[in-house]
Amino acid sequence: MPRPARLTEELISDYLRRGVWQPFSLSDHWERNAKRNPNGVAVSDGAHALSWQEAKVWTDRLALALIQLGLKRDDLLAVQLPNSVELPLIRVACEKAGILSLPLPRTLRQAEMGQCLGFTEAAAVVLPWIFRDFDYFGMIGELRERLPHLRHILIAGDKAPAGALSLDELVRRPWDEKTDPAVLEARRYKATEVSLINSTTGSTGPPKFAEYTAAARLLYGRSYVDVLGLTEHDVLAALSPAAGGPNIPVYFAAPQVGAKIVLLSHFEPEAAFDLIQRERVTVACVVPALLAMMVRCNSYDRYDLSSIRYWVSVSAPLSSNLAREAEEKLGGIVLNTYGAVDWGGVVFTAPEDPPQVRYFTVGRPRVDTEVRLVDEAGRIVAKGETGELQGRGPSCLSGYYRNQETSAHAWTSDGWLPLGDLGRWDDKENLILVGRKDDLIIRGGQNIQPAEIEDHLVAHPKVKQAAIVGMPDPVMGQKVCAYIVPETAEGLKLEEIVSFLRSRQLAPYKLPERLELVDKFPMVSDTKIDKRILAAEIAEKVERGI
Repeated sequence: MPRPARLTEELISDYLRRGVWQPFSLSDHWERNAKRNPNGVAVSDGAHALSWQEAKVWTDRLALALIQLGLKRDDLLAVQLPNSVELPLIRVACEKAGILSLPLPRTLRQAEMGQCLGFTEAAAVVLPWIFRDFDYFGMIGELRERLPHLRHILIAGDKAPAGALSLDELVRRPWDEKTDPAVLEARRYKATEVSLINSTTGSTGPPKFAEYTAAARLLYGRSYVDVLGLTEHDVLAALSPAAGGPNIPVYFAAPQVGAKIVLLSHFEPEAAFDLIQRERVTVACVVPALLAMMVRCNSYDRYDLSSIRYWVSVSAPLSSNLAREAEEKLGGIVLNTYGAVDWGGVVFTAPEDPPQVRYFTVGRPRVDTEVRLVDEAGRIVAKGETGELQGRGPSCLSGYYRNQETSAHAWTSDGWLPLGDLGRWDDKENLILVGRKDDLIIRGGQNIQPAEIEDHLVAHPKVKQAAIVGMPDPVMGQKVCAYIVPETAEGLKLEEIVSFLRSRQLAPYKLPERLELVDKFPMVSDTKIDKRILAAEIAEKVERGI
């Protein structure tokens, strides 16, 4: 399985020969930093901090512990944690042990976790016991009977309930002192093998799981090292709670230069300001919704944010007004980016770009990433015209985990991956995003597939038809609006709909925040609702304050 599904040996050799891919894994960089700067702080979450040498011992011990627990090479470990010291370290330990790592958002609940753990046949999962009043262990307990492949539940911290193992206890044991180092050398993933799986809700149905090599992810990180001029003196902060995309510079750029990593466990504007001030953060990774909250927080000027060089905005469209306001109030330079979990290409603006480029475009493709814009017939559109984005390149995914059919058919016959977004090029070859080709909702950087919510809603006894559309929001980018044709004349309230969806264990960020009752839907055909009309209607209502 660790061989990249869609990449030939010839292409891999070409990447290595040209130096696009390097023969170094993520754990190689962490090991190098332990030798060069053993006492320097590698990672901190405010509550705990580890030096590079301590991180080496921690990851070695966890890797050996996972092997002792019986996890085989190419087994999969799912990780659902808030931002914490453990989050990047588990990824490194898994690579050392030859175990696939699957980071999952901490906002997922029973419906999504059951699907993720079941489809991937995860052998183990790492969770908090309880975080922000939610019982993660209890959730997995409810699911466990449906997950025959799940053999171990690991709990972050020094205490674990019956039926689980304490992560702290595992890494306290001196496995490294009584085990031949050759054990890990035999298991460690090579840079050109698949070692990381990323989940995405995508824009078409159930989650997909993208396969990545360390070489591809490190190339992504190297683009930030080169363009931002990162050094060991930088401090990179993960302010977004996402386990994947928004924080890629933290996970894959910082270790390449030995820069310090800091993680904010739960985002609140003042907590973010305090972290920046305390840790002297130079590069902060955010999604637009978080940046908007920080700009609107009246206490920002009470903190010393002068260390910030760059705000790297990832995962959702960034408005020009927000970028401008953030620079004026918070200082630093805002860099707009474009990417997708199940693509992996690298497109972003640079510090030397003029404000017009940084505010209104997502910049240029980096590190051999290729992007083309095509019309409905697959023909490349003329410069300045709008087309659908397609991408390819050495930083991209190599296929979909346990999904040969999607891996075989997702790409065009000439090797391009359709991305579902619409865009055009400006006269300087910068990419301007126009919008989504489909109706995917992106709420604060989190993807929401309307069909999933609609499927739950039509099970409500008072709901005849349901359509979910995104409505504009100045902070979150989009929020969820439920259009419903009721079954009866009996009143239906938003609170009732939300309560119903909560009872079906849907993730909180997917819950509708507005309800519109209508007699009938506008239709494209006999069976297809015209959501463009609904989206335009609710956008107009929001704008008019109705």
